[in-house]
Amino acid sequence: MLSLPVSATETPAQLLVQADTLRVTDPVRSRQILQALKNQSLTPEEQDYRDYLQGFHIAVSSDSLRAVSIIEPISQRHPNDELGLRTRSTLLSIYFGYRDWSEGLLLSTEIKQMLERLPRNNTWYTANLSVVIYYMNLHMYNEALQLLERVTGPELGKVSAEMRCRYIAQEFRAQKGLDISAITPRWLATLEAACLPLTDTLYTVEPFITWTRYLLDVGQYEAVLLAVRRYERAIIDLNYFYYVVAIKNIEAQALFALGHYPEAEAIIEPLLARPELADYSEGLITAASLKAKIRSQQHDYEQAYHWQQVAIESERSQNRLAATKQLAVNNAQATVRQADEDLRLLSNNQALLANQLARSEQNVIGTYLLIALAISLMFITVFSIRKLQKQQQLLARIASTDSLTGLDNRREFLQVTQQALRGNDTEEPLSLIMFDLDNLKWINDNYGHQAGDWVLSQIGKVLTARLTVATVSCARVGGEEFVLCLKGTNVNEALAYCHEIQCWLAAIDTKAKLDGLQLSASFGVCDTNQVGKQLDSLISGADLAMYKAKKAGRRQAVKYPMEQGSKKEAI
Repeated sequence: MLSLPVSATETPAQLLVQADTLRVTDPVRSRQILQALKNQSLTPEEQDYRDYLQGFHIAVSSDSLRAVSIIEPISQRHPNDELGLRTRSTLLSIYFGYRDWSEGLLLSTEIKQMLERLPRNNTWYTANLSVVIYYMNLHMYNEALQLLERVTGPELGKVSAEMRCRYIAQEFRAQKGLDISAITPRWLATLEAACLPLTDTLYTVEPFITWTRYLLDVGQYEAVLLAVRRYERAIIDLNYFYYVVAIKNIEAQALFALGHYPEAEAIIEPLLARPELADYSEGLITAASLKAKIRSQQHDYEQAYHWQQVAIESERSQNRLAATKQLAVNNAQATVRQADEDLRLLSNNQALLANQLARSEQNVIGTYLLIALAISLMFITVFSIRKLQKQQQLLARIASTDSLTGLDNRREFLQVTQQALRGNDTEEPLSLIMFDLDNLKWINDNYGHQAGDWVLSQIGKVLTARLTVATVSCARVGGEEFVLCLKGTNVNEALAYCHEIQCWLAAIDTKAKLDGLQLSASFGVCDTNQVGKQLDSLISGADLAMYKAKKAGRRQAVKYPMEQGSKKEAI
C-alpha cells in the first residue's frame, strides 16, 4: 500500500500543485503523489488536473498513444481555460514527435487564438513558446519571430529566469535561420548572461549547442573546439542522447576541417555503433557522411562508398520528411487563405445587398425589390455557408485520415473509440486488436522506403475492403502499427479475426515489389470484459499482448492476459 509521500494535512489541490511543480525536477515523487491521490475524493476540475499530469508523465516515458488518449478528452472539456491551454501545448509536442504536421498546425492556430483571450502567466508564456518551437522545427522563422515579439523588453522581465533563457535562445535560433550574417558576438554574451548561471537542464544547455553549431557553419573551427570543451561536460551529464550526438558531430566536423582525421573518426565511431542513432536521422547523416570523407582521405574507397550510401539513404528519408512538412504548411496556409477570402466575399456581398435594400425602400416598387434582394441575399448566404461547410468537412477528413493508407489516423481512432466506449451501456464486449507489421524496417533497408510505403498502402486497401458492421475504427497509429476496434466481439472472436487478417496479409502479391516476400504481423488482443471500459487500459492490454507476440517469435497473435510460456494462441 503506497503511503502519501507528503503531509496528510495537505488538501488535494495543494498536493496537485506539488506534483505539478515536481514533474520535471523530481518525476518519481511527482508520480507517487498522483498515485496517492488516485483513491481520494476530487472535484471534476481536480480529477482532470490529476489525469493531465498523469498523461504528461506517460508522454515523457514515450507511450504517446496512451498519453493522447488521456489528454485529448481533457482538452475538449476545457476549451477556454488554463488547463485547456496546457493540454493543447503538450499535445502539440506529441504531434511533433509523431510528425503529424497538418494536425499540429491546426492545433497551433487553436492555441494562438486561446492566447489572445487568456491572461499572461507562466502557462501563457510556455504555450506561446511551444508554438514558437513548433514553427521553428518547420523552418517557419518569420512566424516564430512574430510570436517571440510578443515577449520582449519589459515583458521579458516578468518571466522566470529559465523562461527568459528559453525565449532568448529561440530568438537567436530564429535570427540564425533567417540571416546567419546578422549574428554577432553580442549574441553569445546575451545567451551566456541569460542561461549560463542557471542549473543545467535541457532548456538551459540547448542554446550553447546552437551557438557551437553556428561557429561551425561560419567556419570558425578553432572556436568550435573551445566551445565544445567549455560546454561538453554539462551536455554529457544530462545523459540526453540527442544532444550528445549533436555536440560530438559538431566537434568531429571541426576536427576534420582542421585535418585531424583520426581524432574525428574516433569521435564518430561510437555514434555509428549505437542503434539509438536510427531515431535521429540528422545525426546519422552527419556522422555517416563524415565517416565517408575520412575513409576517402585514407584511400579506403570501399568503406567510403559504404558510408556514403548509408548517408544518402538516410538523407532521402530526411528529404521526404522535409517535403511532408512543407506540404502540410502549404495546405494549412491555403485553407486559411481560402476561408478568409470566402468570408471577405460574403461580407462584401452582404454589404452591397444591404445598400441596395436601403435604396429600394425609397421607391414605389421597393417592396418587390426588397423581396427579390432578400431572396438573393438568402441564396448567396446559403451558398457561402455551404461552401465553407464543405471546406470544413474536407479539413476534417484530412485531420482524421492517414494519408498513406486511407485508414483512420490516431486522433480519429482515439475519438471514435472513446465515444463507442461511453455509448456502450450494454453488457456486449468491445475488443481491441493492435498489430505490428513484421520486418518493415528490414524491407525499408533492403528494398527502399518506397517499397515500405507500398506495403503500408496495400495493407490499408486490404483492411478497408473488409470492414464490417462490427468495426468501430480501423486505424494506422504509428510507423508500422495498426489498431482495430470491434464492437460486439469478445477476445476469442477477435483472436480468430487476427487469423483472417494474417491470411489476408500473406495473400498480398509482393512478387514485383519484394521478390515474393510473404507479409505477416504480430497481434495483441484485449477486450472490455478483461480490463473494463477505459480506453487507456484497453490500449495497454493490447499493446502488452502484442509485445509478447513479437517476443515469442512474431507472426502470431496473443490475447491479454497470456499465461507465462503459453503459445496456444499463436497463429
